[in-house]
Amino acid sequence: MKKTSLISLFFSFVLMMTASGLFAFPGIQSYLKDESGQYVYYRDYSFPYEAYVGFLYYNEGTYGMRFYAPNQPLEGLPVEADGTSQRAGAPKSVDILFTVNPDVQVTEMTGEKFLTNITGSDTEIVNYLHDLVYEFSARRRKLSEPVVTSEVSSREDFSQFGGKVTMKYAYDIPIFNLKEIIDVDGKPAFQVATVGALASSSDNSFFEFTGFPAPMQDKPRNFVSTEKKPNQKIELGSQEIKLDSQWIPAAENMYLLGDVAMVVFSEFQPAEQVASAGSQAIFDALCRNLSLGTTGAYTDWGNRKINRGKNELEISIRTHLPQDQAVSQNFKFVTKNKAGGYSIMTLTVFDKAYKANRKYFDAIIKSYKVR
Repeated sequence: MKKTSLISLFFSFVLMMTASGLFAFPGIQSYLKDESGQYVYYRDYSFPYEAYVGFLYYNEGTYGMRFYAPNQPLEGLPVEADGTSQRAGAPKSVDILFTVNPDVQVTEMTGEKFLTNITGSDTEIVNYLHDLVYEFSARRRKLSEPVVTSEVSSREDFSQFGGKVTMKYAYDIPIFNLKEIIDVDGKPAFQVATVGALASSSDNSFFEFTGFPAPMQDKPRNFVSTEKKPNQKIELGSQEIKLDSQWIPAAENMYLLGDVAMVVFSEFQPAEQVASAGSQAIFDALCRNLSLGTTGAYTDWGNRKINRGKNELEISIRTHLPQDQAVSQNFKFVTKNKAGGYSIMTLTVFDKAYKANRKYFDAIIKSYKVR
């Protein structure tokens, strides 16, 4: 994999800080504004085979939705309930754009366009996607807390998922804020898989998602650190970290370790309007934005780890790059510094290199400080 591909894993983000109570999907108030190109995919366990359902936000009146199965059983063959047997199948994708009336407080679909060829056998899937849009939006509107600012749960009767379920919501998941649905046995029936943002109108990452492989494995890496522990102090503004001679500066705020790892620093001073929202709201917005997948790179929200303090945020998340058959580990640190601004450090390292040199990379993380 080329260094430029690794560099593209770290994207320059725009802080999308908005006041709470903004309307997104008709009748739904959002704490964080949904931006054009943001999307979410769920693993749908209600199918007897691996299946995903995704929703894409274009604007307040236009959305995308997609059903994808990596190996949908061919028609006429038996389907086993556990979905684990090796049976003949093929990838299946149903891609739809649809519009809604943004001027009403209910879900009123006003049109749709199929982006894939639809056959008679696809009708059930299309109807299922329609049902999910109506059900998810209606149930979200009925939450006792109209604006989701933390994790919220609701007990529901949901026939599509087996009856009595627990629906869990989170503030940083776009469109419906839905995180997962837990069935009566305590098992996931519908669970967030990845959340991302398209970089441009030509970015097809949403419609190219093919799920996460199991297990998710990085391709072989030959890197073995010649240093046991970093010993050279690097300073940038309020930030400090220890690296060593193996790391090469690629820019004033960026260091590369061959083609297996990268460290990037940034700092920003929030504008007065953003600062007035308070540091907690700023950390909330950063928590979403720094967890988003980018072009051709899908972050694994099922294994995302978040640590929050009064003045700091730590995010650990894996990223799958299917075209490169690669998996990276991403460690992101946000700290409110003494000047009132925010310092951000990201360490991105390919998974095989990280696991083979865990103590070395963990020592780098441990050495990071903000003054």
